[in-house]
Amino acid sequence: MGCNWVAIRGAQEATANQHDVLNGAFKGKIAHDTSVVLFGSIAREEVTSGSDADWILLVDGQAVPEHENQRRDVAEILNANNFGRPGRSGVFGSMVGSHSLVHEIGGEDDTNSNTTRRILLLLESLAVGDDTAAHTRVRQQILSRYLEDDNGLLYGKGPFRVPRFLLNDVTRYWRTITVDFVYKQRSDAGGKWALRNAKLRLSRKLVFTSGLLRCFFCHLDPTAEDARRDLANNNDPTKLAAYMESELSATPLQLLARAAGRPSVPQSTAKLLFDSYDGFLGLLDNQQARTELTDLRPHDVGKSEVWSQIRKLGRDFQEGLTSLFFGDDKELRALMIEYGVF
Repeated sequence: MGCNWVAIRGAQEATANQHDVLNGAFKGKIAHDTSVVLFGSIAREEVTSGSDADWILLVDGQAVPEHENQRRDVAEILNANNFGRPGRSGVFGSMVGSHSLVHEIGGEDDTNSNTTRRILLLLESLAVGDDTAAHTRVRQQILSRYLEDDNGLLYGKGPFRVPRFLLNDVTRYWRTITVDFVYKQRSDAGGKWALRNAKLRLSRKLVFTSGLLRCFFCHLDPTAEDARRDLANNNDPTKLAAYMESELSATPLQLLARAAGRPSVPQSTAKLLFDSYDGFLGLLDNQQARTELTDLRPHDVGKSEVWSQIRKLGRDFQEGLTSLFFGDDKELRALMIEYGVF
């Protein structure tokens, strides 16, 4: 398109540097039944100067006392390498067993924390170190649950092959974080309100969008044709699971680019999406702007030029998404009408 999104490129380069640091720091220090898993900007390849490190020690095996020692070691290594600490919510910075992630999908035991970790394992997670087998296994197991328990996917006769069980959980996660945003606004007395709002308008919305696209590409992607045929003829999700596993390494921005690059999507839509997201990353990488967003309270937003920029970037990004999903691409529009609301 002849565009040069400087902030996106810079964030990718900063992410690659952090990957190298983390892989070196954890080399030879991870037990085979565990993985150090990071989320957020480093998993999305969107690292800026103020990025923190949201992480868990993922345990996929028998519980042993040594796991707690390893969790403390992970925190110390990250701190020693100047990675910011996770937030205070308790979702990250902890030891997490695979059982609840795989088996507690829905129901009263599926807490907000459990849902968040499970969905983000699929949409934006990165295992570091030289042994990432536990991370791979758990993601495969989670995908298997979503596909094998989806009777509509296995036995349905409609025109679309979309994993609705997974899509519904992705949508539930998105609605949960929008509600929790208001909860945190109240519980923190407005602290970090503007920064959280900015992320909700752009990076959090991008993650949700990537979840929609991961599901929609099961129907749209030509490379998934064999998987769709096996579903239609044999009610067998094995090939679809393999296809989705192969796609897990794609970042949210890469998935968005693939959708925005479809022949029927106008270049103006792609430009609006990536111009606005590049502007957002540029602001986050500006320490003065980030500090202003961190300290800004709701009653002062009318005085803030940085907030005015965020509002415009958020509106532009939303306009681009509306055009992408409800505009000229008939297949995306049909999928969004069929699955996006009801």
